[in-house]
Amino acid sequence: MENTQPNASQQINNSVCHPTAPKTRYNVFINHRGADVKETLASLIYHNLQNKGYNAFLDKKSIQVGKRIPKSIVGAIRTASVHVAIFSANYANSTWCLKELYLMLKSGAPIVPVFCGIQPSELRMKDEDGEYARAFQVHKDTGKIRPQKLKKWKKALRKVSRIEGYIFKGDQGDLLEEIATTVIKYINAVKRLKR
Repeated sequence: MENTQPNASQQINNSVCHPTAPKTRYNVFINHRGADVKETLASLIYHNLQNKGYNAFLDKKSIQVGKRIPKSIVGAIRTASVHVAIFSANYANSTWCLKELYLMLKSGAPIVPVFCGIQPSELRMKDEDGEYARAFQVHKDTGKIRPQKLKKWKKALRKVSRIEGYIFKGDQGDLLEEIATTVIKYINAVKRLKR
């Protein structure tokens, strides 16, 4: 596992403060490709933060029965103090993941990237044979996603690829604690800014 600690002050200073925004309901939003990591890494991060007393949003655990899924997710993204984005091999296949990532960046809240089975360079899509480049080619070929939207999503991925994060290499216990420490640091920094 490689630990490349995010720069809290840099991301916090770039945060967008909305005085009329609702109170933060979630401390952290966990963005992930469910088929890849929901039952493993995403769930472990969620439970670790919950056990430490922080309110984390993980769609399967957090959306209440009877609530509209897109509205719940968008609300959680907009109000979370910090976001954890778990990038896995099939992440870019999901338009949901890409939409969420774009909204996370738009919110201005800090993002803690976790790379699971891929390297940050994959998000830059310089290799046409890479998983993410192939996923975007499929999105383009289907014609269901407007080219302008694909361009925004690519830009979001490239931007996040340049944020230092964590590379998951199988040592879950240490990784979970390091992620939690970073997330808590951001949550506390956001609380200080809002005082």
